[in-house]
Amino acid sequence: MRVLICGAGIAGLTSAIALRQRGLDPVVFERARGPKEIQVGGCIHVWHNGASGLQRIGVGDRLLELAGPAAAVSRAEFLTSSGKLMYGWSVSDTESRVGAPTVGLRRANLHRALLEAAGADVRFARTGPAFEQDETGVRLAFDDGADEAGDVLIAADGMRSVLRRELPGSTEPRYAGYVSWQAIAPVDTDTVPIGLFRVVWGRGARFLFYRIGPEEVYWEGTFAAAAGGRDPDGGRRRAALARFDGWPEPIRTIIEATDQPAISRADMYDRPTSKHWGDGRVTAIGDAAHAMTNALGQGANQAIEDALVLARCLSEEEAEPATGLRRYEAERIPRTTKFAAMSWRLARASRLENPVACAVRDRFLTVGFRKGMRRQHPKDMDYAF
Repeated sequence: MRVLICGAGIAGLTSAIALRQRGLDPVVFERARGPKEIQVGGCIHVWHNGASGLQRIGVGDRLLELAGPAAAVSRAEFLTSSGKLMYGWSVSDTESRVGAPTVGLRRANLHRALLEAAGADVRFARTGPAFEQDETGVRLAFDDGADEAGDVLIAADGMRSVLRRELPGSTEPRYAGYVSWQAIAPVDTDTVPIGLFRVVWGRGARFLFYRIGPEEVYWEGTFAAAAGGRDPDGGRRRAALARFDGWPEPIRTIIEATDQPAISRADMYDRPTSKHWGDGRVTAIGDAAHAMTNALGQGANQAIEDALVLARCLSEEEAEPATGLRRYEAERIPRTTKFAAMSWRLARASRLENPVACAVRDRFLTVGFRKGMRRQHPKDMDYAF
């Protein structure tokens, strides 16, 4: 079976590797002219479920090698902006249950590991794909006049997918109501201990940080704002310091250690969930299917899960590709819908600014974290691919 994949992001590359290991013939088409021109973002937190999926396709050891031992998380904490601990837990029990760690690393490093494993399956500089399908297969046409034939087509071209617009259930990206500052800062291990992952909740804002190496910390500060805004020229670090003034240390220390040009700003979006991802011999995967806010940190991890399930379903239904795609969708849509809805609710909760509403939210989150992280989180991470 020849599987055409549009998009060489995490979803597309993981799919190619998983499909090849199942004996299928994947080929990935990417609009960027080369690996260095693919926009892969800043950093990523690979939770246990994502790490388990990467282990299954043989990328787990390379992932840990690129991340390094200092990037492995051993303790996660949720605090209020007054410094009160809502919940903290050791991830060791979940790691033992799943058989995979949780790590933070530069997104480019994960992308590099996937590109290395995908190898010659990736073809660059292929823009403007359009497709046609019939009962015998799928044909892709590109801007340069070239075309490609295959048995199935996978739209892995991101939240603003071109191919997704032509499929049933397509929805437009929606603004989540908040902005995210993101950066990597040189911070010593006395300030941020190795193994710590922390999220702090305040009025209309949220701040998280984790190590990505022995000398570097990734941080993200989100805050409620209208779409399309901008920071004062040269004043982004000053704006971040002002926004998180009075929040518990080491937040101020982390921001102060950050070079001004290292801080990026982005409006945050998701894609409303849908009960339909594909039609016939075509389906979607990753952000093209279920883009979610970054509030839960599961977007890329769910894409990795997608890829392994897709490969399994297609290999089991090689004689009937469309049947395999529908089985994949039936298995993945309920799970990704749950995570996307939870991410949206957490994103909405982070925008609350009224002090009374925030106090109620914090009490609710405290109870939810204590129950959910103890009982449900290990189950969610232990996913059967």
